[in-house]
Amino acid sequence: MNLFKAYFLERVNRFVVKVRYEEKEVLAYLPNPGRLWEILLPDTLLLLARTKGPKYEFTVMASLKDSHPVLLHTHFTNRLVSNLISEKKIPFLANYQVMGTEPNVGQGRFDLLLKDRDTKESFYLEVKTCTLFGSELAMFPDAETQRGTRHLYELLELKEKGVKAGLLFVVMNYSCNYFLPAYHIDRAFTEAFLKVYNESPIWAIAINLAQDLSTIADVKVLSIPIEYLRSVFADRGIYMLLVEMPRDEVIAIGKLGEIFFPKGFFIYVGSAMNGLSKRLKRYRGSIKNHHWHVDYLLERAILRKIIPVITSSRLECQVADGLSNIADSLIPHFGSSDCACQSHLFYFQKNPLCNRDFINLLNFFRLEVPTIQLKTFKESS
Repeated sequence: MNLFKAYFLERVNRFVVKVRYEEKEVLAYLPNPGRLWEILLPDTLLLLARTKGPKYEFTVMASLKDSHPVLLHTHFTNRLVSNLISEKKIPFLANYQVMGTEPNVGQGRFDLLLKDRDTKESFYLEVKTCTLFGSELAMFPDAETQRGTRHLYELLELKEKGVKAGLLFVVMNYSCNYFLPAYHIDRAFTEAFLKVYNESPIWAIAINLAQDLSTIADVKVLSIPIEYLRSVFADRGIYMLLVEMPRDEVIAIGKLGEIFFPKGFFIYVGSAMNGLSKRLKRYRGSIKNHHWHVDYLLERAILRKIIPVITSSRLECQVADGLSNIADSLIPHFGSSDCACQSHLFYFQKNPLCNRDFINLLNFFRLEVPTIQLKTFKESS
């Protein structure tokens, strides 16, 4: 496959990105509906393939992260998995052969139809590409997925009918050792994962993919620490609210008085150690009674994103400290009347979701802190 290097500029919609290729701005097809916050950052190097269709000249195949390819073409992942099964490089599927792709089963389709070489029984396999990972821990999905949740429950339905089926997560980082559902991001998917895990086969592997996407040097079976997940998955944690001020404004904020808010973006850090989902639901609706400083701000600002971090640890001030080091400025004493922090509200001239430092900070608390915790959990259990 001939690959061409280009640099990411912006995401036009779910399936189209603008890139810089040979000093020109061109549109490319992105066959991946994921959020991809960690991947699609300004000037990220992408690997493109020529497109046969008339609409776009290129299709995005992968990105490079620390010089390692992260496959973004989800259908190409299925092809790689088919090859690995044929070459008997996936230990738990070594006795299977691929019989077809996208077979109809139940109320939908799975990615691969396999057959046991000995018993001749059919086995339906759904493959998920995992691009959200830290140094050792990978998570899926990177955005809420009703389709993924449906596939999990379909595994149970098929089992009741005597049909064998399983789910395989393919992680695009060979240094990973652990896999978990993204409990910070998709509560429904995590609940389904916990219900299905002991009833139907669910696996995760990490692959070491060559830069030209032609070969996979190594395959690693990842641990799924299900008991750790059960221990941490609760309705509590911290959250960040991403709000946008469309224009400069002076707003009266409770006892803080009138404060000038410049046009741009703000990140507010809060916590709800008892009833996180109820708190976040409150922010999504119309706030009638003002209890916190941020309530006054939300009357005039636009709420763009709610970013939760599920945790039993009180990390709110640690997150605020991290934001203070990367933000353009802060609003003194905002939301921090009950702690020693300078503020819990931080200003960014540009959207922090396009800021590599912010994404790294978010992933530290969503991926690296749980990695430390699960290692301690394993030692104590």
